[in-house]
Amino acid sequence: MPRKIRSNYMEKFKFVYNGRTFESKHKCCNFYGICYRSVMAYQNQYKCRTEEAITHFIELKKSKEIIFRNRKWASIKTCCEFYDINEASVKTDMWNRKCTPQEAIERAIEWKKAHEITYHGVKYPSLPQCCEELGINPISVRLYMEKNGVSSTRAITHYIKSKKQRIFAFRGKEYNSFTECCLAYGLNPKIVRSAAYRTKSSLPETLEKNVSHMEGCVPQESTGNDENSGNKVISKKRHRAKEPFFYEGEKYVSLGQCCEIYGINETSVRARAWRIHCTWEEAVKHFIEKSNADELKKIFVYKGKEYQSVAECCRKYDVRAASVRNRASSTGCSIEEALDHFIKKKIVTKKNEFVVRNKSYETLEECCEVYGVNANSVSSRKYRLGCSTDESLEHFIANKELIEERIQKFTFKGMEYPSLRACCKKYGIEDACVRQRARDKNCSIEESFEHFMTRKRKKMLDNPEFDYHGTLYPSLKECCEQLKISKNSVVSKSRRSGCSLQEAVEYYVKKQHNK
Repeated sequence: MPRKIRSNYMEKFKFVYNGRTFESKHKCCNFYGICYRSVMAYQNQYKCRTEEAITHFIELKKSKEIIFRNRKWASIKTCCEFYDINEASVKTDMWNRKCTPQEAIERAIEWKKAHEITYHGVKYPSLPQCCEELGINPISVRLYMEKNGVSSTRAITHYIKSKKQRIFAFRGKEYNSFTECCLAYGLNPKIVRSAAYRTKSSLPETLEKNVSHMEGCVPQESTGNDENSGNKVISKKRHRAKEPFFYEGEKYVSLGQCCEIYGINETSVRARAWRIHCTWEEAVKHFIEKSNADELKKIFVYKGKEYQSVAECCRKYDVRAASVRNRASSTGCSIEEALDHFIKKKIVTKKNEFVVRNKSYETLEECCEVYGVNANSVSSRKYRLGCSTDESLEHFIANKELIEERIQKFTFKGMEYPSLRACCKKYGIEDACVRQRARDKNCSIEESFEHFMTRKRKKMLDNPEFDYHGTLYPSLKECCEQLKISKNSVVSKSRRSGCSLQEAVEYYVKKQHNK
């Protein structure tokens, strides 16, 4: 016998709004064109009914609607997309001019029409786009227009004609420009032009001299299909033409190879030769001597042993190099004397043993930990009253029980803590900040602590990383997915109960195991 289906199951999901019945709240939100998740979040945040949340978002949606050119638009963004204008520019114009959206959109449309350009019957949105499609430089076109006072059409025509005049022929091949030809052979066009100017020869002759001694650089073999072949050059290894360089009787392939061997910068060599009008050999010699002098300066000798630097020597003796240099400069002594001073000082200032009640301890903190006393309180009493450390420590040991009774206990979420500091330490909050806010705002300690807990939860939601039981997850969502629990439930639990996100995760993990 087939199972009887409950006909009234879907009845509980039905939702009535403005006298109209919907299958669910989600269907209602879709009908009015608002986000269901935003409605639920608003309801949870402000503790209101679903009808009030839906009404709020419907009114918010209506407030964004604008009427432009006798047509209603859902928002400024929708209107800008229709007219193909920039939404950010419209909003910036509204802010700067304090005008209405309609005035800003109208001004943006007029600006767009004013910048449209028509060339040979084809309309382009702007001059740069027109130049880009025609393969010319828009900056050069604008400069030509300003310099000669001509229209954009005439300036574009001028550069299209000059583009044809720049065609460069070499070895039976045509290139769009001399630069394209040089790059096809792996040469720098600036160097070739400079060489042609120095030798007072033509560009093809200079280019032929540079290409003739380069091996493995031949024009492409002509094939039957000229469309696919093109005016290109096949090069086994593209490289710049290298001139041989001589230094101290040795021959190098180029100046760069010589600089690389000696560990100096080729650019610095060329710059010095151009700046002081000397030869490359003199510039190379200068930087080699400078490099050797710098290496000698780095070597530091202390007690007959060489170190690469003062810092390396100080690291060996566990001394701060900055302190050594400061003492040498302030007292006028040498680096070695300053280093001797700090090494002797380090030996003398070794920590002495701390003795209390005929028992020795390495530090005051270790002694306070044994007697269950706060080391900071001991030190504070010592400096405040001008007594000795032993007297301050004996005071706290003798009055330990009385001090513990005076410490006010703190209760949070039904759990009692020995003190406010213990509770703050558990949740990672500074107790001094809690007390300070309570004094400034004239509120209770509990209200001040609740404020910092709320702020911490918000910060943890904004922080992408999430720490749970010593494991660092990329986000709270990633942690919840691995533990197979709902992230929205965790956040909602944290806000409702006033607990941390870790405690909310722990609650749902336990709840899942109990099922």
